[in-house]
Amino acid sequence: MTSAAALAGVRSRPRPTPGGWGVGPATVRDWLTARVRSTKDSGLRTVLQELVEQLSLASSEAVTLRRLSADGQRLAPVAWYHPDPEVRRTIGEVMQRTTAVADSGLWGPVLRELRPARYHVPLGDPPVGAAPDQASHLRRYPVRALVGAPVLDQRGALVGCAAMLRYGYDAPFTEEDEALLTHFSESTADLLALLEVG
Repeated sequence: MTSAAALAGVRSRPRPTPGGWGVGPATVRDWLTARVRSTKDSGLRTVLQELVEQLSLASSEAVTLRRLSADGQRLAPVAWYHPDPEVRRTIGEVMQRTTAVADSGLWGPVLRELRPARYHVPLGDPPVGAAPDQASHLRRYPVRALVGAPVLDQRGALVGCAAMLRYGYDAPFTEEDEALLTHFSESTADLLALLEVG
């Protein structure tokens, strides 16, 4: 067999696809679409987690970030950080239990009015309006101050919210702290808007 004939034979063979031999283009496209979405989601979450950790290190505070669901009913946890592993784990648990916008508690003004909100937390006395899981966390751990800010897309629509929590040190957040969190929200808005949550 000549080299030209061999090459023609190779070109005429059916090509394997992710679903096996002989699968149609639509199936390949669906597979590729799912892979692109999964890879994009994983990459975005990794970058956002790193940015949350950087804000935590820069501010010496715990930091959380949530994404508003497409239907506007859920605040899906995206990233959170505190240097203490036990506190970090508990923050994640509270975030998982308070995904419903209706249970947003202290972050209600952030979501409804699209403005930052600050709270100073006296010892053992959670602020009025705290959701039950929020109040339980505030009683168990020495959270002394909170500040939350909306994350808005380029059209000014809400895509999520970010927050800083102060543990141990009994001092309210300042306007400068609020400005830092707002800057973080503005800087990460485009990335967060790309993240798809159900």
